[in-house]
Formats: sequence, C-alpha cells, structure tokens
Amino acid sequence: MKSPIHLQEVKMRKLFWLLLAAVVIYSGYWMIGAKGTESAIAAWIDSRASEGWQAEVADIKTRGFPTRFDTEIREPQLADPRTGVALSTPRIEILSQSHRPTRFTLRMAPEVTLASPYQRLDITQDLAEAQLFVDPGPSLTLDHAALSLQNMRVASTATWGFTLESGVITTQRQADDPLTHDIALHVEGFAPTGGLIDGLDPEGLLSDRFEALDLDMQATFDGPWNIHALEGPRPQPTHIDLTTLSAHWGELDLKLAGAFDIDARGYPIGKLAIKAENWREMIELAISVGAIPENMSNLTLRAGEMLAGLSGRKDTIDAELTLKDGMISLGFIPLGPAPRIVIR
Repeated sequence: MKSPIHLQEVKMRKLFWLLLAAVVIYSGYWMIGAKGTESAIAAWIDSRASEGWQAEVADIKTRGFPTRFDTEIREPQLADPRTGVALSTPRIEILSQSHRPTRFTLRMAPEVTLASPYQRLDITQDLAEAQLFVDPGPSLTLDHAALSLQNMRVASTATWGFTLESGVITTQRQADDPLTHDIALHVEGFAPTGGLIDGLDPEGLLSDRFEALDLDMQATFDGPWNIHALEGPRPQPTHIDLTTLSAHWGELDLKLAGAFDIDARGYPIGKLAIKAENWREMIELAISVGAIPENMSNLTLRAGEMLAGLSGRKDTIDAELTLKDGMISLGFIPLGPAPRIVIR
C-alpha cells in the first residue's frame, strides 16, 4: 500500500506537468497571436503597395507577454494615390489584452504629418488615442469607439492653424440599423491660429477661442466602417439626423437641429432649425469670410432684422435653414452655397 506522502508526491507531479502543459499551450497561443498580428499588418501594407500606394514601415514588433498584445509600427509612411492624402509619424501603437482581441487602443505618436496636394499639416499633441471595439472576423467591422485628444496643435503650410485643449468623439453603431451610428463630439478650448483667425474674424468681432463646441447626431452611411474602408472608397453619409449642434464663441451663441439627406454629389437636402444669439455679428462674420456674397449683405441683414423681430428679441434669430439644390437659404433669403459632405 502506497503511503500518503507518496500519493501526495504523485499528485504534485501531475499538477506540475499540467501547469507546464498549460504554460506551453498559452505561450504558443500568445506567439501565434503576436506573429499573426504582425503578419496581418505587414500583409495589409504589402497589399497597399501593390495597389500603387506609398506604404512603408521601418519595423513591426509585438510585446506584452503574457497578458497583452502591444504592437508598435515604427516610422509608417502611407500615401493613397486616389485621394492624394499622405500620413507619416514616428510610430503607431495598437494595444490590446490577449483575452480581448476585438477590443483595442490605437495610439498615435506625439508628432504626425498629414499632407495633401494642397497643403501639409504638422500636428502635435499630448494625447491622440482611440478606443476601438470591433466585431470578430477578418473585416473588423466597427461597433463603437471613443477618440480622445489633449493639447493638440495643428499648423498648415497654407498659413492657418489651431490649438485644442481637449476633444472627445464617440460613435456607437445602432443594433437595429448597422449602417447608422450615434455620434457625439465635445470640444473645449478651440483657438484658431496663424492666418485662420484673421480670415475668420478680420474685424475683431470675436474672442480668440471657442469656449465649447458640442455635436450630437445620428449618421447613416452607404457601407460599413471596417478594415476595407481604409483600402478603397470610404463609406459616405446618406442621411444625418442632427439632434443638436451648439457653439459658444465669445458673444456668439449658435444652436442647430434638424435632419437632411445627402445626395450623390454630397450636397445636403433638408431643413435645419437655427437659433442664433447676437446674430448680426454672425452675419458680418459670414460676409467677411465670403460665405455670404457681398452683394447680398444688406438684404441678409434686413432679413435678419425681420426674423429677429418675429422671435421677440432683436439680438436673437429663431428660424429655419433650407438646404436644397446645393444652396442654403434662411427663410426666403439665399445665403450661399451649401457645404459638400464628402469623406475623402
């Protein structure tokens, strides 16, 4: 008969070999996951290069054993020949927990350069980080995300720029309509710099920064936001339901709400309710930047006075903007061309 000590030793040996097997299996899983991540990124870059992109990286490394997959892409340089947009930065980090591969963090280096055929943007920030939650599978379809920005500075070779104290953008795909996302934005301390403030406010009507900018809307796109959206044509918005857009800049206070479709050319079609305090300064600002033609300035100001009179306060307009045929109208007064809403 075996002694209790001998039986205990047998149990301990079995436990040891069981733990060792578990460590080996998990180590293999981590190595496969790490190499798979690096291979997938390298394959994506090679595919872009074969399509005519400039797509180069100095190195791709994954660390974080045993609980994390933290991948660093060093010195990426990407340029899309279709849009002419190019990105370069010292590094991009993709961070995730090994047991949650569909939940990861995308973190940019403190310096980023974006270039187009028209200008180059030199961007610095203390923080530019996105939390991304995607569906399982090779397409990595976005379910929800949150982007955080801290102390961002943007300088353009076209002599304009801005600084931003903080910004948060969130998006959540709707469960019953996977092509529609609930999108919210909150920005504090947005300050134009360089020639931008002079172009926006040549008469010195405003303070030097937005105190706050808030956006809450639902946007429907013509396709899903997934890995393929980075490779080919971007999903384009087809309908926007604007719950609120509010901006407070010095003495100006602006609120918009409404809904509109977006046609194949990118022009909005619909109506927006507008409430504008100190509206006269807003119209003068729009005239100064060319958004309202100079030959329409007197008519627009008279129309504003009439609309403000209807609202009961001379400094407040409470009216409706019409978006149609590529134009914006305030009541019966045409204000000028509507912006094209196109994602490059």
